[in-house]
Amino acid sequence: MFYQAILIIHIVAGFLALLFGAMAISSRKGEANHKKSGKWYVFAMYVVGFSAILMTQLKANPFLFTVGVFTLYMTHVGNRSIFYFRLKNSYQTGWKDILPIAIALVVSGFMVFKPIYEMLQRGSFSVSVMAVFGGILMGFALRDLRMILKNPVFQPSDKTWLIKHIGMVGGAYIATLTAFLVTNISFNPSWLIWLTPTLIGSILIGRASKAWRQKLRLNP
Repeated sequence: MFYQAILIIHIVAGFLALLFGAMAISSRKGEANHKKSGKWYVFAMYVVGFSAILMTQLKANPFLFTVGVFTLYMTHVGNRSIFYFRLKNSYQTGWKDILPIAIALVVSGFMVFKPIYEMLQRGSFSVSVMAVFGGILMGFALRDLRMILKNPVFQPSDKTWLIKHIGMVGGAYIATLTAFLVTNISFNPSWLIWLTPTLIGSILIGRASKAWRQKLRLNP
C-alpha cells in the first residue's frame, strides 16, 4: 500500500516535471513565466528523484535507481548554478557544495562497477545502461569537484554559471523524458530508447549553450 502511494506520487510528479519543464524551455529566459515554471519544474524533479530512490528501497529496481540518482544530481547542480549566477558578493564554498558531489561520486562508482562485476561473474558482455549513466554522472561530479578545488571562492556576475544551468537542467529533463519513454514504449534493443533521447537532447543543449555563449560574449 505504501509502495503504491509513493508510485502515484512519482508518476504525478514526473508528468508535472515534463509539463513545467516544457513550459520553462519554451518561455523567454529570465522572464516571470520562465522563472515560475522553472521553480515548479525543479520542485517536481526533486520529488521524482527522491520518490524513485525510495521505491527502490522497498522493491529493487535498478532502472528507477539510475534515473532517480541522475535526476537528483542534475537538478540540484542546475538549480545551484542559478544561485551562483545571481551572487551579489563573493561566495566561499563549503560542505553544502561538496557533499552532493561526494555522494554522487560514491553512487556513480557503484553504478559503474556493479554491472561490470556482474558481467565478470556471468562471463558474458552486455550493454549496461546503469554503467553508462553512472559513467556520465561520475564525469559530471569529478568536473564539479575539480572546479571547487581549483577555485573555492565564487565571484559574482559569473555568466558561465548560466551556461551550466542550461546544461544541467536540460540533462535532468532528458533523464525524465527517457524514463517516460522506457516505461511506456516496448522496443528492441531496449538500450536504444535509453540512449537516443540523450544523444538528441545533448545536441540541442549544445546548440542552446553555444547560442547563449555568443549572446553573453563568452569564450567557447
